[in-house]
Amino acid sequence: MLDQSSLRRLLSRCLRPPRPIIDTRRWRWGRLLAVPAMGLISLGGSCRATAQNDLPPRSLNPTMQPRTIVTTDGEVDDRSSFVRFLLYTTDFDVEGIIATNSVWQQDGHGTGWITDLIEKYAQIRPNLLQHDPRYPAAADLQALVMLGNEDRQRLHEVGPENDTPGSQHIIDVLLDDDPRPVWLQAWGGTNTIAQALWRLRESYSVDEVERAIAKARIYAISDQDETIWWIRDEFPEVPLVLNYQFTAINYDHQGHPYSDDPMFSPEWMRTNVKEGHGPLGAAYPQAYFSEGDSPAFFHLIDTGLRSSENLAYGGWGGRFVPSDPEHPNFWRDAQDDGDALKPLWRWLPQIQNDFAARMDWAIGDYAAVNHPPAPVIAGELDRTVRSGDAINLDAAETSDPDGDNLTYQWWIYAEAGSYPDPIALQNADRPQASFTAPEVQEPETVHVILEVTDQGEPALTRYQRAIVTIQP
Repeated sequence: MLDQSSLRRLLSRCLRPPRPIIDTRRWRWGRLLAVPAMGLISLGGSCRATAQNDLPPRSLNPTMQPRTIVTTDGEVDDRSSFVRFLLYTTDFDVEGIIATNSVWQQDGHGTGWITDLIEKYAQIRPNLLQHDPRYPAAADLQALVMLGNEDRQRLHEVGPENDTPGSQHIIDVLLDDDPRPVWLQAWGGTNTIAQALWRLRESYSVDEVERAIAKARIYAISDQDETIWWIRDEFPEVPLVLNYQFTAINYDHQGHPYSDDPMFSPEWMRTNVKEGHGPLGAAYPQAYFSEGDSPAFFHLIDTGLRSSENLAYGGWGGRFVPSDPEHPNFWRDAQDDGDALKPLWRWLPQIQNDFAARMDWAIGDYAAVNHPPAPVIAGELDRTVRSGDAINLDAAETSDPDGDNLTYQWWIYAEAGSYPDPIALQNADRPQASFTAPEVQEPETVHVILEVTDQGEPALTRYQRAIVTIQP
């Protein structure tokens, strides 16, 4: 006997005529020519949820470990990113690893390279567990590897013939009983994600669609097929990040102060990753640091910056702002100091040191290698004060698991807050700092970053962020 949900789904499918394949390239140009007064032509049917443009974008609960599904076209820099990704599977729950294609890799590269790298991860996992017991079993990761769309003829399409094991898996995860948001990473094209959304709307009940959409978040590295624009306009409720800041660390990595830094050199990669760091490091496929897709999971690493709570906060995965009032959930690159790449490059020394340390975990005993400090700001991280109040910031309870000496730096992330003028921090290089809330005419926010770096080798950094709302 059919349950109520299955009956609704069956009726929904029977009552609607079948739709043709949607070529999102042609659809995109048609969208651009739509008459504004008439709105956009809908390809979606009556079960499409209504966009809540008057509401702020959803945020993650910072106390919950993120869930994520990776889609990847298998390009060489994807493989480099995947080596690093495996070392950070402590910081998020991996729910799927899906091979896809893109405009650059139109036939994809299958799943073999993914399973090969996981096998190398399996060889170092016993040592990694000394450093963090959350490293998942290799067999569990292998079970999550599957194919998405690798058909070049359907690169830009969604439709009834485009379902894949990967797109169905995305649906299954979005509809499971775990209420946590699911970050869908697009290291290649978004067509497998788009197909999952299309199939949800086509074949599932209104309640199921709404439940799935409420959990979905998409982080796309560039627009590597045309379905990203279809997603933006057909599913405006879904937070969608389009990252072009990745060029700070892609093949050329030009346009910022670290472009010629030794961290990008083949020597750095040999010393810290490819030689003497086990089979996974030896499998790093490129001679130098070039990982344009890594910001998609940098965003989820638990650094203390709280960047997964709100995309405008900024962190290792960059900083983003809503594209325009018509698309409040479509996030584009923000600028720090007028520089669109700075929200990523400003963290690069800390990011690379952290990678070097994780590679050390692959071979070293706990006492022989470095681990990041644990910053603590006493009291609430979100505070409300009035103009003229003294704000005291106390990080005296900060610790380091290796007993290393620590350096402290408090600074204001001006672009993440709303208060436009400089604020003087007292004792900014000590565990206790303070400042006086400036005069404001309306409520303003100030983001204060505590940056703690140990004196281990390599030096590792973690953060805390206090958000102060100043009332007049």
